[in-house]
Amino acid sequence: MRYSFAAVVLAASQAAAQSVVGSAYGFANGVTGGGDAKVVTVSSVDELADVLSDDIARTIVIDGELDFTGTSATGAGCDRKSCSANSGGQFYLGDLSCGGDDNVAVSSIKYDAAGPKPLTVGSNKTILGNGKGVLIGKGLELADGASNVIIQGLEFKNINPGVVWGGDALAFKGNNDGVWVDSNKFSLVGRMFIVSHYAPSRLTISNNEFDGTTTTSASCNGNHYWTMMFYGDGDQVTLDKNYYHDVAGRAPKLGEDGTTGTFHAVNNYFSNMKGHAFDTYQGASALIEGNVFEAVSQPNTDKAAGSSTLYTVPDASAASACSSSLGRACEINSVDSSSGKLAALKADSVLSTFSKVKDVLVKPLAASEVAAHVKAHAGPTGLKASSSTPSKVVDDEAATAPAEEVPAATSEAAAPVESEKPATSSPVAAQPVAEPSSPSTGSGSDSSSGTVAAYGQCGGNEFTGATKCVSGYTCTKYNDWYSQCITASAKFRRNFGPFAKKR
Repeated sequence: MRYSFAAVVLAASQAAAQSVVGSAYGFANGVTGGGDAKVVTVSSVDELADVLSDDIARTIVIDGELDFTGTSATGAGCDRKSCSANSGGQFYLGDLSCGGDDNVAVSSIKYDAAGPKPLTVGSNKTILGNGKGVLIGKGLELADGASNVIIQGLEFKNINPGVVWGGDALAFKGNNDGVWVDSNKFSLVGRMFIVSHYAPSRLTISNNEFDGTTTTSASCNGNHYWTMMFYGDGDQVTLDKNYYHDVAGRAPKLGEDGTTGTFHAVNNYFSNMKGHAFDTYQGASALIEGNVFEAVSQPNTDKAAGSSTLYTVPDASAASACSSSLGRACEINSVDSSSGKLAALKADSVLSTFSKVKDVLVKPLAASEVAAHVKAHAGPTGLKASSSTPSKVVDDEAATAPAEEVPAATSEAAAPVESEKPATSSPVAAQPVAEPSSPSTGSGSDSSSGTVAAYGQCGGNEFTGATKCVSGYTCTKYNDWYSQCITASAKFRRNFGPFAKKR
């Protein structure tokens, strides 16, 4: 049988369009999503809802626009005197944001009913947009305990952009142990682009574009305020090579007083921001390195500047001090002359914290390379280019509500007025990274040596393969049916970290 060259190329491109580009890294290292599960391509909003919410391993391809809008609703809320909806501000739906002297009651705020009701996502899912998938008017929300999820190449937009509490683009309910959010675009959302809730999550947010350009801004300055917020107690988050532009606040917000979290923010590009970037709280251990700030009014909030748990790598001395803890020098951040000052913070406790997880830290690019790299690779359109660069993956050695502040029109120092009461929950045991199916990369045994590759299955009832892991990895039991080759630090997190199994 003869095949044309064009047919072979087409078949190869179609296969590539239905698989993940690259592999999960950072704190999401080892996440495989749907693995080798049969691909399901959805073409309607109902089909997507049907395949997302359970825990069956699936690779879901969204091959075009899915528009959830069209059903109008109204509800009571308020407006702001200082930044009214008629002057480029936002309405506030409900009563969570409607305390204080700056508010004006509004009896009927019109919004689209789809926004406040996100689609629920269960465990073991790969959700692919391939640069063409767009969710309009509705976001995604990982269920409490949903783990092992990949979201790549999607665009989220037009989720009630003029209405705070009109919907978030991507939310994590908590106990979400292993999620990779890569090469997506977020724009025109009423509230948060990304938000985690209360209980801990283990995440990597990489190569995404956060476009805050809007005509309905909580600060009345044309920049979206509600960028991202992580306040799960015990969150572990990698923020790598993301493009933040035209955003005014919470870019990102790390932690909350009274909670803990571990955050690695590396090689992110912040541009044209009329508000603040890092908004960090006591208890949030953050290593902030190799980031670039261009025309950013406040690289950090005043509260962040007073933190004792940040390491911002302000100079060569601080960069070299990383070597003893991380095995490499850190990368100095770059702040241009049109930006405000980035606080010079060097908390030694942060380096001690990160020394325990150094095998999942991203090896940074030089800050001088970041702007060009991120602009070329971030978001769905940069997915192909992003997959071909070694800087997308982890270092070679490793690869083997709280009060919701409402901004004033001209100041970042507004008093908190929104509130969310946290549900009572506690961390749960770590979930197997990919129990239903074999990992898509680095899995299986090495036939020449009889060893199991990184993150491959190495044991379990009725398992007949090799049980010895490659050097640097240990066969670790998750349950009677599944054991996996993981690193020592991953085993440490499983046994003693926020997802530790209670004994």
